[in-house]
Amino acid sequence: TLLIECLDLFDAPNSTIQPHSLIDTYGGWSKPDVEKLKLFMTTNYADCSTIDWRLVGIYMNVDALECQRIGLGTFNYPINEVGYRRIREFRDSGLSWKDVYQHFMQYPNEKSLQNRYYQFKAKPNGKTTERLTTQWTDVERERMKDLIEQHIESTARSELVDIIKRELPNRLLSDIRLLCRQYVHKPNAGRMSLDRLTRLRELVGEYGEDWDHIGKVLDVLPSMARYNWITYGGNVGKRFALSSDETRKLQHLVGSASRRRGDTHLKSSWTSTEDETLLKMVDVSMAGTAAKWEQASKALGRSVIACKQRLSVINRGRKCEQVEYDRESIVTSEVQRQLESSGTVDWSKVSQATELGLRECLELSQYDDGKARWQYDPDSFSQDMADRMTDFIKEHYPVPVPVIYRAVSNFMWVDMEDCIRIHDMLQGKFKWTEADYERATALRAKGLTWKEVARHLSPTISLHSVYSALEIRSSSKKVREPISADELDEVSRLVDEYAGKYPVIEIFDKIRKQLHLSNRRSYSSIISSRITAHPHYQAKLRAIDYNDLANRIATGQTTTKLAAIELDVPLSVLTFKVMDLKDKLYSSTWTEKETHKLVNYVQGCDLKPDFDYFSKVLGTKSTNQCKRKTYHLWHKGVLPHIPPI
Repeated sequence: TLLIECLDLFDAPNSTIQPHSLIDTYGGWSKPDVEKLKLFMTTNYADCSTIDWRLVGIYMNVDALECQRIGLGTFNYPINEVGYRRIREFRDSGLSWKDVYQHFMQYPNEKSLQNRYYQFKAKPNGKTTERLTTQWTDVERERMKDLIEQHIESTARSELVDIIKRELPNRLLSDIRLLCRQYVHKPNAGRMSLDRLTRLRELVGEYGEDWDHIGKVLDVLPSMARYNWITYGGNVGKRFALSSDETRKLQHLVGSASRRRGDTHLKSSWTSTEDETLLKMVDVSMAGTAAKWEQASKALGRSVIACKQRLSVINRGRKCEQVEYDRESIVTSEVQRQLESSGTVDWSKVSQATELGLRECLELSQYDDGKARWQYDPDSFSQDMADRMTDFIKEHYPVPVPVIYRAVSNFMWVDMEDCIRIHDMLQGKFKWTEADYERATALRAKGLTWKEVARHLSPTISLHSVYSALEIRSSSKKVREPISADELDEVSRLVDEYAGKYPVIEIFDKIRKQLHLSNRRSYSSIISSRITAHPHYQAKLRAIDYNDLANRIATGQTTTKLAAIELDVPLSVLTFKVMDLKDKLYSSTWTEKETHKLVNYVQGCDLKPDFDYFSKVLGTKSTNQCKRKTYHLWHKGVLPHIPPI
């Protein structure tokens, strides 16, 4: 139009008229300005992709980027038939929505593009007749199940969908993904409904643990049927008391609701000091005496109703904790009775006598008298015994279910600390202690080879790991000079120079050589922090799917170290991110019993506490949660000094 031609001829850079912003205090434009922009756009442009935002900015006398943001966020340009077909082609070829959006940048974001796509698809007159609308046949379903069972352990989810697509070329990728979600078991979202669990229990009673047949009857994967039986099946139809975590959550919710109804002071949640004061001032047997409640209300600064409701919550919590303790004492007493009468424990009989599940009995029993020790000796180490423990853990605690080593210790009738250490060894984890360093040094002094020294320490440790550990220990005893400000600037300059040109692992070595740092571990944290802060690696870290990575590591498809090399990011940052995700497997609320165990353990440590070991002994909290709780207890004054963490 003539207006567009005039705007195109306008020499904006040399004009004395300066563009201004129309953003108001609420972060947007006023309604008249928006209507003016809308009228200009709809009059001169038929489609969002044809808009020249420079000309729009000249017309509105506003910066072009501001016009683009307001314009794209205000007007809903629908997708036409051509755009819909292009998106269909991209999606069927396997592109994610993020990649598809790169071809449709005229829309505000990828979510907006998705919404417009599905709106067009849902139209009654939308031309979507090419979509295959026939139901899945039994043959196709069985073929898909076979492919999933065959590749689920060794193949990533995205590759699994591609494999099924090659086998079933007539099916769309979107249909395959949808059915895959129903069949592929997700540990956090794989629980069956109560009706299906009841049916599962009936089938197990009729066919035993024939998971292939049970899976076909329930139309689920055999692995999903097995997992639900192990995790939930034994508890169908039984009602147990609330756990300590559940009790505390309930107390918090009830307390919050109580304050909203009756506490006009609207104070924060009740503290342990307030609970003690309330119990001292209000005798439970005289709970109806008004004078007592008035005194407690004035002393605590809370309403009478709030004090009464809090006392009720405390009493319920005491009863639930007593029930939990009673279950432990019942199982422990039955185990002790069997040992005294026959000298052995039959856990199936313990389960029948206590009317609790087998795994629950193994986790509850606190009786440890007479348990054997299991020390690693290269000449007498029993691989059969190790396989028996590994098979038990795989059956009852499939990844990513946290292992309760109390149950493992009771099943093997071996000291729990020994079970943890041997299981770590079998997984390739070896924690060096002062005794291990001294033993390895003494064995080398006797003339043993590195391979023989490694065999005396662990069945899985390599000779290279032993050699590196002793070399690092000897070099770490040397006094290091602090790094200077000039060296810090040089580190930053070298990171800027090498970023994107070399892998991260090579950047570490190059910087050490450039600064003449002979010790391989010298200043690793400083170099890692400079690399992590670089924009090139910040973008890489943001693009990582940490949930998928954590699942791959948990299922043994990769390790954190290999993933760091593959993704070309610092190992320390990746390790922290993955450990942070593992915390979500555990409850964030600490019970009194858990806190008491942590305090006793930390106070009993002469050196640095091993929180990884304590986490496995406790079984209900991660390593990071134990570290954070320890610091919190020190901050509150419960611990007199903070241990080295």
